[in-house]
Amino acid sequence: MSPGPTFDRVYLALKEQVASGRFVPGDHLEPASLGEELNASITPVRDALHRLVGERIIEAPRNDGFRVPAPLEAEVRDLYGWNCQLLELALRSGGARAAAAPGGAEEFSGGDAADLFRRISRMAANGEHQAAIENLNDRLAPLRTAEGRLFDDIEEELSGMAGTLAARDLAGLRRKVVAYHRRRQRSVPELLALARRLREPR
Repeated sequence: MSPGPTFDRVYLALKEQVASGRFVPGDHLEPASLGEELNASITPVRDALHRLVGERIIEAPRNDGFRVPAPLEAEVRDLYGWNCQLLELALRSGGARAAAAPGGAEEFSGGDAADLFRRISRMAANGEHQAAIENLNDRLAPLRTAEGRLFDDIEEELSGMAGTLAARDLAGLRRKVVAYHRRRQRSVPELLALARRLREPR
C-alpha cells in the first residue's frame, strides 16, 4: 500500500468522484489516465482503487480492471434495506443514550442524508456499527445524487427526520426511517436509470 499524502489525496479524490456521480455505473476506471488527471503515479492510483474495491465502492470483476459497480435492482433494494436495518438497530440500542446524542434539527443543514444517518449511528455505542453505516453512506452516495433528481421534497423529508431526532422521539424517528427507505426501494428502477444519466444536463 502506498504510504503518505499522495495515496491519501488520490484515495479521497477518487472516492469523491465516484460519490458525486462523475462516473456512472459500469464505467471503467483506467489507473494510467486517472494518474495523469490527479498528478500522481500509477502506483498510488492502483492502491487507492484496490482500497475502494475492499470497501465495495468500486469493483474489479475477475481481476479484469476496475469499474464503477452496476448493481441489479435487487442488490440496490438490499442496500437500502440493510441501511434501514442498521439505523433501526442504532435507534433501538441507543435509547438510553438519546439525551446525549450529538446533532439535531438545530445543527442539521438539510439535504444531506449521510450527515443525518451518521448522527443516528452515533447513538449506538458500537464503533463497528457506526463504521458499517459510514460505508453504506459511501456506497449509496451516487444513488442519493439520483434521488435529488427524482424527489423534490428531500429537504423536507430529511428535516422532518432531524426534527424528530432533536425531539428524542425515537419511535417516531424509526417510522420515518422505515418510510424513507421503503420509498426508495419502490423507486429503484427510476433511481438506477437516473444514476446512469447523471452526466447528462438537467
